[in-house]
Amino acid sequence: QNAAFTMHIARLAAAFSFALHVVAFRGHAPRSRAAERLALRATTDEIVAEVDTSGSQGFEGAKIVLVGAGPGDPGLLTLRAAKYLEEEAALVIADRLVSPEVLEMVRGELRVAKKAPGCAETAQQQIYRWMAEGVAEGRRVIRLKIGDPFVFGRAGEEILWSRENLGITPEVVAGVSSAFAAPMAGLIPVTHRGAANSVVMSTGYGRNGSTVPLLPYHEDATAVFLMAVGRLRELCEGLKAAGYPEDCPAAVVERATTPKQRTFRGDITTLPDIAVENKVKAPAVIVVGEVVRVLDEAQMEAYRAAEIGVQTSI
Repeated sequence: QNAAFTMHIARLAAAFSFALHVVAFRGHAPRSRAAERLALRATTDEIVAEVDTSGSQGFEGAKIVLVGAGPGDPGLLTLRAAKYLEEEAALVIADRLVSPEVLEMVRGELRVAKKAPGCAETAQQQIYRWMAEGVAEGRRVIRLKIGDPFVFGRAGEEILWSRENLGITPEVVAGVSSAFAAPMAGLIPVTHRGAANSVVMSTGYGRNGSTVPLLPYHEDATAVFLMAVGRLRELCEGLKAAGYPEDCPAAVVERATTPKQRTFRGDITTLPDIAVENKVKAPAVIVVGEVVRVLDEAQMEAYRAAEIGVQTSI
């Protein structure tokens, strides 16, 4: 039965590949993307239909684990995450932004989803298809996600999908979120007495690529934005409209904690041009607020004085 099912998977994979080639040569970009999504969803649904989910754990022997890959440095992986990546029999399905350094730790089969802007849904269907294949083969499927799976990682959606379609509730292994690791790597404390008492996290892209509403400006708060570098200029204009001063400090940390890390500082008026000039690309984290310059030499004495004042008044 398993052998027959494996052959069925191979036939579906061939049909899937052919569908993508047909779509690629139609020449009309919007229609091609829609057709590609339909082709992916069709093959995914066919595979799911073949998976035996009659038991509480779905196909015999199969398991799904959502693993946080952290910001990029393999040294920031949890011990549990590292252990899973070393399993030679596992199928590891990684997002494209997971660092090469982390991917080098994978000992099993590695597949990387090309989840680029504009084709995220197509890539997500491909991910589901691969997950279904792994489950059908009774394998441990490691879903490797940048940062922490539950911080703008769509992990909740994948858990719900796995429960509904595969009869499996995935295990979740926490990761170090770049929302905090990237500012740290850029020597930017997200909280600091006299500068910021709270932190607000947001994504640059909402559902279906929509713009996310911005909270009003608070001088003692830090705003951290993930997956926003692709619309940095639009974001900064939105911050101004939300009451942020034009000279509000801002920074972008690219490829945090990796050998290719770069950090650029400015304000919400100058940072978009700085990013364009230096060709900043994802993965990158944007930090907005007074904390961006709190460790600058010129600011040290002022904040130190503020801290002493707070301590004295207690």
